Amino acid sequence: MRSVWTSLLGLALAGPGHAAEALSGTLTSAGSETISGLIAQWSRGFASTHPAVRIQEQALGSTSAVLALVEGAADIGPMSRPMSAGEEALFVRRHGHRPSRIAVAHDAIVVFVHPDNPLRTLELGQLDGIYAAQPRCGGPALRTWAQLGGTGALAQQPVLPIGRNEGSGTAQFFRDRVLCGGDYRNAVVAWPGSGATIAAVAGNPSAIGYAPIGMVNARVQPLALAAATGEAVAADAEGVRSGRYPLARPLYLYYNRLPHRPLPALQAAFLEYILSSEGQAIVAREGFIPLAATEADAQRLQLE
Repeated sequence: MRSVWTSLLGLALAGPGHAAEALSGTLTSAGSETISGLIAQWSRGFASTHPAVRIQEQALGSTSAVLALVEGAADIGPMSRPMSAGEEALFVRRHGHRPSRIAVAHDAIVVFVHPDNPLRTLELGQLDGIYAAQPRCGGPALRTWAQLGGTGALAQQPVLPIGRNEGSGTAQFFRDRVLCGGDYRNAVVAWPGSGATIAAVAGNPSAIGYAPIGMVNARVQPLALAAATGEAVAADAEGVRSGRYPLARPLYLYYNRLPHRPLPALQAAFLEYILSSEGQAIVAREGFIPLAATEADAQRLQLE
């Protein structure tokens, strides 16, 4: 769990109507571990004129965002996946209206291997064969590196799949997109954080893992991915923004907005900052892919 209290030194807003407004109080964010680092940096960047603001951040996974918003325990619920229909229904039963959300960045789930592994591309069907208890996407179960084209000593080694724990939006997204909604096999080693996933693959030449693009580093070798009938596409800015990379996804902030009512000033100001050029520059610095200007404008309209 990451629990961060940030005392904001002030507020530099790009959005209208808040630049000269004195803000005070506390905002609470609860949800995705993937977005946790962005929340912390946005909080620090939200800093020039309002020292009386604090942001409390807790990162226990995307599922925790739903529960916190339903119970009224958080102002903002970062999620690395959309709410499911069942989760939205739970929110509606409690509050009488649907949750609101904005997209705040582009992300991609990067699949990677140990740097000594010569593999450089995979098809989604092969990933299903590696991770699924019962492959549902049309391919066979894949259990050894020989089945994936491995040679030499690697060919005789079993594939060790590394993943994320239950409650992780990243794990759920991977299940939905790669396993065709199926179950992970028991051999998948599930870690509570992406940093641990990367470390596990970096330390084992037989391992394969996945993590958000903003967390992947030089300790592992990213793979280009191909859909069933397409060419392999790298997880770079062009591939992710265009949607050609098959595991591209938006990152969301959910919140509870009363119908036909404006957001509280502090909440609106923080969300406007995130969508500003300064807020999106932080997205790029953290290794994620910022919204295009037109995308940010469209999201900002939802705050009005």
